[in-house]
Amino acid sequence: MDEWPRTLARAHDFLDTFGTQAEALGWTSSRLFGVHATAGIVRVDACGALVLPIAGTVRAITATEVSFGHLTHREKPGQPQGVPWWEWGR
Repeated sequence: MDEWPRTLARAHDFLDTFGTQAEALGWTSSRLFGVHATAGIVRVDACGALVLPIAGTVRAITATEVSFGHLTHREKPGQPQGVPWWEWGR
C-alpha cells in the first residue's frame, strides 16, 4: 500500500489529538512535517517527526520527543530543519 495515505492520516490524527499541545510545546510545521528541501525523505536527518513511515499512532509528546509507543522521534542538537512537505519542490 502507498505510504502517503497512512502518513496523511497519521498527521490528521496527530493534529486532532495533540495539535494544541504541540503548538504550546513549540513544535513547528518543519519539526513535525519537514522533509529535506532538495532530497525529500531521502535525507531522513531533516525529516520531521510525522513524515517517515512509522507503525502506530502517536502516544505522547514533549518539547523534544514524539513517542509512537515502541519508537520515539527525538530532536537532536544541530539537526537540520527541513521544509514542510507541502512546500517541497517549490
